Amino acid sequence: MRKTTILTYLIICLTTLSVSAQQWISKDYSYDSLLNVTYGNAINFNGGTDTLKMDIYTPICDDSLMISRRPLMMIIHGGAFLAGNKSDVSIINMCKQFAKRGYVTASISYRLGMISDDNQWSCNYPNYSCVFATDSAEWYRALYRGIQDGKGALRYLINRNQTYRIDTNNVFVVGESAGALISLGIAFLDTITEKYPQAYAITNAPNPHSSTLSCQHNVGKTFTNPSITRPDLGSIDGIIEPSTVKYQIKGIGNMYGAMMSNLLKESKSNTAKPAIFSFHQPCDLVVPFDSGKVFKGLSWCMTNGYNCYAISNVPKLYGSKTISDWNTNFSYGYNIHDEFTSTTFPYNFLFGAGSCTDQINNPCHAYDNATLRQNNMANFFASLITTNPICIANYTPNSIDSKLISNSISLYPNPFTNQINIELDNFANAQVNIVNLYGQNIYSGNISQGKNTLSLPASLAKGVYYIKVSINEYTITKMVIKSN
Repeated sequence: MRKTTILTYLIICLTTLSVSAQQWISKDYSYDSLLNVTYGNAINFNGGTDTLKMDIYTPICDDSLMISRRPLMMIIHGGAFLAGNKSDVSIINMCKQFAKRGYVTASISYRLGMISDDNQWSCNYPNYSCVFATDSAEWYRALYRGIQDGKGALRYLINRNQTYRIDTNNVFVVGESAGALISLGIAFLDTITEKYPQAYAITNAPNPHSSTLSCQHNVGKTFTNPSITRPDLGSIDGIIEPSTVKYQIKGIGNMYGAMMSNLLKESKSNTAKPAIFSFHQPCDLVVPFDSGKVFKGLSWCMTNGYNCYAISNVPKLYGSKTISDWNTNFSYGYNIHDEFTSTTFPYNFLFGAGSCTDQINNPCHAYDNATLRQNNMANFFASLITTNPICIANYTPNSIDSKLISNSISLYPNPFTNQINIELDNFANAQVNIVNLYGQNIYSGNISQGKNTLSLPASLAKGVYYIKVSINEYTITKMVIKSN
């Protein structure tokens, strides 16, 4: 048995070596997904408890011995720490596109919200007062909470590297906007001296003005005391999912993000420096391309076109260009790949590319071409990946038959307890096998068109299983979780 296993391993390794240079770039895999997986709980800005979840996407490939590994990419949404969610369209799209490239991908939620200002701000623009914090410290504290949550989510996945077949030496973290600030913090806020002073205990803050109670981050919150306490936010790593498993962050995807302080100048000497892929447009109204306060351009537009107040109580950010300049000017030695567009903010409300009105339909705090930037990032990251052996895709995406079969199979509930339903469309019958993580078969049978209910032994251990549905010469594999 040992000889067979070693021989199979060598075959996979040799196959891996023969894979074209398009590995991790070409979209050769189908994928499965596990949605709304709880990875932890944490105290929010108002003293309540938030339940934090993630969606996980895993590439499907042909590896009965379960010995191959995949790089991990964790992707973090934006929204000014006040809005957005793990199901944002661009985030889900990136998760799926990189799962098709062979990555395990995960989109995470994190604690949103900050204490709003107790003043009333009037403006002709809807929800404008929602971005006014009680002071600039709230922005630092919101980012710090996001970094803690992101590190906890990453440890959750790393702790389950066997379950999801993650290569812990090839980890990537990507974020958009506020999510990019968090991603950079996950990688580079790694010493206690880098902890923001605002993340320690500071003075209480007054309750927000009643006009902000309809803001998304305040909905459902109760403000009963005259003021809100702001305690020390704790360790730079947070407390979610402690881990002793070592891992290496190979790369960061910084999509129109920034830092609130220079996190490049201090790093743990025993860890390799992550590479950075940065995309940013100089005409960005929200996160300055070089340096400046949050909403610098937007504040100009609102005061010059909508007769509104400039957004107050915001911190200074150091955008993608400044981060790159730090690396060059101070010889930090990071591998940074910059993709910057050329249009600058013209400080004109009505006329010109990048002007306030032009950005209504062509926002610069966004991608110019999301597909192009994803492809370029995939190429950059591919050169960093050392994952081996590689799991070969189990079908070609251009195969109409395999696509039809995959779309004809539905599994629910997932997670399941003792029963799982399989619905089969378009085909009269199929063969079903359920295997555990060790490749051992724990169920074999046949299903017919329509709904089929499989009853599994109550003694079956909780954990991850793979359901293989075979029709003709095609086998589609889907991952399920037994919850108890």
